[in-house]
Amino acid sequence: MKTKWFRGLACLIAAVLLIAAVYAAEAEGEFPELNEDGFLDSGEFVYENPEDGIWRYASDTLKIEIFRREQKKPARVWYEAEIWCAEGSEMPHMVPNNPEKWFANKNADYPYKICRKTGTVLAVNSDYCQTRMQQKIKVGIIIRNGVIYSDKTLPAKASKFPNLDCMALFPDGDMQVYYSNEKTAQEYLDDGARDVLAFGPWMIRDGEMNTKALEKYGKSKAPRTAVGMVEKGHYFFMMLEGRIKRSQGDSIQFLAEKLQEKGCQTAFNLDGGDTCTIVFMGRQLCKMTDDGNGKRSGRRTSDILGVGTSDLLPSLDDPF
Repeated sequence: MKTKWFRGLACLIAAVLLIAAVYAAEAEGEFPELNEDGFLDSGEFVYENPEDGIWRYASDTLKIEIFRREQKKPARVWYEAEIWCAEGSEMPHMVPNNPEKWFANKNADYPYKICRKTGTVLAVNSDYCQTRMQQKIKVGIIIRNGVIYSDKTLPAKASKFPNLDCMALFPDGDMQVYYSNEKTAQEYLDDGARDVLAFGPWMIRDGEMNTKALEKYGKSKAPRTAVGMVEKGHYFFMMLEGRIKRSQGDSIQFLAEKLQEKGCQTAFNLDGGDTCTIVFMGRQLCKMTDDGNGKRSGRRTSDILGVGTSDLLPSLDDPF
């Protein structure tokens, strides 16, 4: 009888210790126990530690881990967001401020506000093609949610920057990159692309760095944003701060090398400068100015490149 009682007590103590360990891990920002696919069975987990530069998110279809990296000489601060999406779930895609009037005049808002309106968990800036549309210059091949908005582009390897290389996003999670005129807009649609962005240059294709383009374009020190894919369902979003004391910025090649180090087989350069931003759970992570708290928002835009949705984001009126 005593043996059974001791066994029962031992089991109870073990259960209490396990629960305590889970809560302790979560308190320290570690992911709670995940299933064999690497996700939660249900619910959401959110951890935000701006002081240490660590952010985490998990749901039954999405897992995100973000680190702020810092370097003193030369001064650089950048963000590495690693993303895992469950097969069959919503993959990275373009999220509009207004899907009914995607690129209409004055239809733009700050990226953090678009995230809050749409419940987008993680986002970076897009190709900012709206400004080229307004200037009535060649926009590049632009497709959003299966609709062609522009099919006029530059010749491959043009001297102009951006050279309007393309990144195609597919509903199954595939991410492909091409030279500016390698495919027509209709060919992208025929291939099943949902979104096509034009900026460039493409950084990595089939695991190989686009060395000549990286030596040719975007060599100045500036804020940068780039995205990459290790394989379908596994991605990196990266954003480099620039033009401030703690981070001078760098060339496009800096993020290209970081993405290759992470194992990305595909990578693409998005718009830089004051367009650059990274937003998690409705709050902008990056610093853009040395004034005040440094939290000037990235430029108003018609859309963002986002992944995941949640009801836990703050309201539009909360500080960003």
